[in-house]
Amino acid sequence: MDLRQLRYFVTVAEELNFSRAALRLHMSQPPLSHQIKALEEELGVVLLARNRREVKLTEAGRAFLNDCRALLDQAQAASNRARQIAGGSYGELRVGMATSAIDHVMPTFISAFKQHFAPARVTVLDMGSEDQVRALAQDRLDLGFVHASAISGPLERLPVYRGTFAIVMRADHPLAERAVLGLRDLAEEPMVTFSREHRSVLFDMLVAACMNAGFSPRLVHVARHPMSLFQMVRAGLGVSVVPQAYAGMAGPEVHVRSLDPSAGSLQIHAVWRAQSNSPLLRQVVAQVLPKLGCSDGEPLPS
Repeated sequence: MDLRQLRYFVTVAEELNFSRAALRLHMSQPPLSHQIKALEEELGVVLLARNRREVKLTEAGRAFLNDCRALLDQAQAASNRARQIAGGSYGELRVGMATSAIDHVMPTFISAFKQHFAPARVTVLDMGSEDQVRALAQDRLDLGFVHASAISGPLERLPVYRGTFAIVMRADHPLAERAVLGLRDLAEEPMVTFSREHRSVLFDMLVAACMNAGFSPRLVHVARHPMSLFQMVRAGLGVSVVPQAYAGMAGPEVHVRSLDPSAGSLQIHAVWRAQSNSPLLRQVVAQVLPKLGCSDGEPLPS
């Protein structure tokens, strides 16, 4: 029993006439009659009661007709789904997103993804850049949005965003009243920094920016997450330098002062494995990534 025989049976059952059924199926009547007989013999059941004047469904035939229609519908759905997946318009895309990209890159990406691939699913994970690079190498992610300096190994990349940094401090900090404020003004201040273990890229960027400004930062307190860092600043433990993209998380009692781009910039790149066999990923790279751009930062050309 195969799908072809099931389609033959359904057509005959709908027409209750072998000649008309054969016309619908674009075949001659004798082979159609032979296929129906072979199907009945395989099942050991009479599906169609026929004589010279008429063809009728038996009770078994009526029950079998309903099941055949369901099976054919499922087969068609499976066929359509396979074609959609092969064509890159269906399936699931596993995406890693550095925290620095969540407020700016992610909304644009998700909007463009849904516009082009409505039937497909996207799963977003908030992951550190280094963790994303490892996950891509182990095929646990399809696409990552990472800090450019964290990229290693045989990965394809596309720059999608560049943002500046900002100084954060308590709103009543003496430095908050200055009209002009630069990194060099933080030379004597105790600083709250991200853990090098959890956010090594931001840690290294902070140290490098301070060194370029002519001083070694007083790194006194360590936070693993932006919300923890802002809470420590709010508690008066020190000042900090964070990506401007984090400014929206600062909350009350925290003063944010944007730094000049000369103090350094944070670049976000989309990265993926060149050897990935995901048709959906290939379509996303071709149709979605070129559209990324962020109004609060500087989009980078592809």
